[in-house]
Amino acid sequence: MRPERLTLRAFGPFAEEQTIDFTALAGRTMFVISGNTGAGKTTIFDALTFALYGETSGGEREMTDLRSHFARPDVKTEVELEFLLKGERYRVIRQPSQPHPVNKTDYAHEAELARFDGTAWQPLAVKIPEVKQRVQSLLQLDHKQFSQILLLPQNKFRELLMAESKDKLQILKQLFKTEQYGEFQQRLHRKALDLAAAIKETKTKQLAKLEELPLEVDWVNQNETTIRSVTDELLASLDETITAAKTVEQQARQDVNQVSERFRQAEQLEHAFVEHERLSRLEQELAVTLPDITRQANRYEIATRAAAITGRYDAFLSEQQTVVRLETAQTQLTSELTTLQGRLDQITGQAEQLASREQEIRDGARRIDQIETELKQLREQEHLQQKQKSLAEDVARLNPQALLTGRETKRAERTRIQAELAALADISDTQLTLQERRFSLQTLEQKRLEWQRSETERQQLIERGTRVRKEKEAAETAYAEGRRKERMQLASELAEHLHDGEACPVCGSREHPEPAVKTQLDDVEALHQLYLKAQTAHQELQATYRTIVERKRQLEHDIATLGQEQTLPTELDLIRTEINRLVAAEAEQKQQQDKKRQLEQRLRSLETELETLTSQIDQQLAAQGKLELELARLEALLTKAGEPSASKGMLEQEQQTLQAKQTQYETDRATVDQQKNQLNREVAERQGRLQHITEEATTHVAARTQAKADLEQALSEEHFETLEQFEQARLSRQEMQQLAAMLEADRVKRQEVATGLERLKQQINAAARPDLAHLRTLVETAEGRLAEATDQRVGAEKEHIHVKQLIDAWATLQQTIEVEDARYGIIGELARVGVGENAQRMTFETYVQTAYFDEILQAANRHLTEMTSGRFQLERKTEAGKGLKKYGLDLNVFDAYTSQTRHVKTLSGGESFKASLALALGLSEVVQEASGGVSLETMFIDEGFGTLDPESLEQAIETLLSIQASGRMVGIISHVQELKSRVDAKIEVTQGKTGSTIQLVVE
Repeated sequence: MRPERLTLRAFGPFAEEQTIDFTALAGRTMFVISGNTGAGKTTIFDALTFALYGETSGGEREMTDLRSHFARPDVKTEVELEFLLKGERYRVIRQPSQPHPVNKTDYAHEAELARFDGTAWQPLAVKIPEVKQRVQSLLQLDHKQFSQILLLPQNKFRELLMAESKDKLQILKQLFKTEQYGEFQQRLHRKALDLAAAIKETKTKQLAKLEELPLEVDWVNQNETTIRSVTDELLASLDETITAAKTVEQQARQDVNQVSERFRQAEQLEHAFVEHERLSRLEQELAVTLPDITRQANRYEIATRAAAITGRYDAFLSEQQTVVRLETAQTQLTSELTTLQGRLDQITGQAEQLASREQEIRDGARRIDQIETELKQLREQEHLQQKQKSLAEDVARLNPQALLTGRETKRAERTRIQAELAALADISDTQLTLQERRFSLQTLEQKRLEWQRSETERQQLIERGTRVRKEKEAAETAYAEGRRKERMQLASELAEHLHDGEACPVCGSREHPEPAVKTQLDDVEALHQLYLKAQTAHQELQATYRTIVERKRQLEHDIATLGQEQTLPTELDLIRTEINRLVAAEAEQKQQQDKKRQLEQRLRSLETELETLTSQIDQQLAAQGKLELELARLEALLTKAGEPSASKGMLEQEQQTLQAKQTQYETDRATVDQQKNQLNREVAERQGRLQHITEEATTHVAARTQAKADLEQALSEEHFETLEQFEQARLSRQEMQQLAAMLEADRVKRQEVATGLERLKQQINAAARPDLAHLRTLVETAEGRLAEATDQRVGAEKEHIHVKQLIDAWATLQQTIEVEDARYGIIGELARVGVGENAQRMTFETYVQTAYFDEILQAANRHLTEMTSGRFQLERKTEAGKGLKKYGLDLNVFDAYTSQTRHVKTLSGGESFKASLALALGLSEVVQEASGGVSLETMFIDEGFGTLDPESLEQAIETLLSIQASGRMVGIISHVQELKSRVDAKIEVTQGKTGSTIQLVVE
């Protein structure tokens, strides 16, 4: 930011308008502001910072102190600043709140920010908060940072040098935009935590897979090689079991195929015997129904003859119905014509009566026009009277005195609110400290509560573990008992086929004193699944218990560390007590802030209300004069109009009566004409229809006579003696189709029975009927042995598949763990270092900020070396702080005369000024080079040179002169004559009895 023009109007000691044109420096970048004490040198810096931020340079002068006591009452206090930033020109115009020269309502605080587009100034913001926000956004600095970096106020030049680390960190964050590094370190930390949790969860799943294997092995203490060797042996053993089971199953399947083939052939022969018996019974049933079938065939033949003449019969019926319909229509139309002709004669009479009243209606219309003219004159007169009444009421309502009283009340309230605002202190820093401590306590409280929940869950898991272990043991016992019963069932099935003297297929003995008996068999597969489910539940419970214990230990470590680093209580009751205290303190602070905000809002509202009241008072006084003139004019018009000839009510009543008669006449005339036209159309339409129907009836009577003769001839040809005999013989098309289908089905059925009986006689021949029950028993026995062999083979394969899946799942999880371990080795280490778990106990963002700060110190020390002849060097304290507090930017100074390092607070006034000046110059140089968002092209120094001895003063002057080559503008307020003589550009402030003046002198 480089100022181009600064204009002051009635500001401070400057009564008249004063303008400083910085562009007139003609390339010079350093100037001295000189003048007597109290002339207004510091006021120039106050005006510059007030224009930008609405506050003074040192922050000690209130807005009410800025108005010049020398200024005329009609001159407004105002500051106008034009400046150049990144090639764009901007202008800020700001006036403080100040008394009104006439009214009791003060002028409100106003501001406007604009940008020059090459032809005119375009407004960017006009409201106070918007202007402040836009200025901070453009400069990338707030008022406090502006005063610490670009402006060294009088008696406050040591602020940046002595500022605590947290304040410097905030400045560096704003200047160098280091928020992205903080966000990066937090994302990296969260990523490491997620990855560690994923690895732990994967290992738990992996152990659960191994514990499901049917082996008694301590998997926790086995390495990967041992695990792979044991699982390979288990798979090889299961492969051998499957091979043996397949051999037994194959032999059993061959036996089933042989017995099943014999049973299939016997079933075919038995089916032939059963079918022969069925067809024989059906043949006997068909012989019984033969007479009825013969009758139905005769009925079908007669109906076929009747169907041949159905068309002529339907034609005769159609003509007969048409003749009857036409004769009925003739009778109805004749009756309707008689009725319509009578109505037409009646309507014609009504039309003649209406025609005789036409002259009367025309006379009424002329009278309506006369009445309308008279009513118009009466309405204009009433309007003037109403307007006169309204104006009189308006005059009565005007009451400027009440508004004046209200304005005085609001001014008193404004004075009271201003006093209350002055009494309220700024508590933002205190509130921030309270919030930070409360946040730390709430974090500690959450960890303590989570520790309690973990302990409760651990106790619950111990209780559940006992129950789940017992359930697993019970399921294991039930499964073993089911397997035993299954083996006993197999032995009993084998014992059923043992006979004394025959060798036992198991032991070979020919004596069987105690053969096995059948027992109630349980569902072994279901018992096995229950056992596996109980075993899995027990293993998952164990894994969960280990996870909770590890989490509980980590929480204990975090609680102890957090309490020790930040000096916080670790007992839950004490933590909550402290949180409640802090919440109450924050609430009290917030109440004060809310009260201050409400008062400020009310103050702004009062300013607006006072302006509105003043405007209303002026408007009412002007309105009274206008209303009185208008009343006089209306009275003259009413006097000129005179009294009306007739009342408005009588004229309106007469007008309504005549209009009603005219409307009724027009309605009746239109109705009669419409009815007459409608009746004429209806009479003509019915006459035409009667003629057409008469002609059509004559034609259809002749056609009916011919259709009757054709029907009688067809009945004779088809041997029907009477019409009734024909109608009885008729069948519908559906009945004919059903009867034909029934006769055809009966024929086909009789043919199929005869053919089937002949075929079955040849198939059976002289064969004996087979014994299917015995053969079925043989098949079931063979299938039982096959099912048993299949079950054994399937059971072995299922176990093999289950074991293989568990081993494959373990191997897949092992690969996942290896990959995640490799990632965590990098990400975890970076995350720990980034969040401050390093030798310096410094976060990544702080590290970046200290790197920038080291560059600033390097640049500052170049200037400080010149100003102190190599005696002093600024150094950053690198000792690690306690915990992760904001440190790392505290400053020491190395004294080459004593070879000792000490705190910068031990420097004298002159030494502090040189160190502060060097630090400000270094900061300006580094920020200008590194940051594209902040422009530090200008520096202002208010006093401080008077504390320097002649040698130090010479060194400081040389340093300032040397930075002119960089193009940075430097403005200095100083009484030191040597400094004024060395700089050829001066802003001279001259104090007078009527106010100070400003003059720019360039030698």
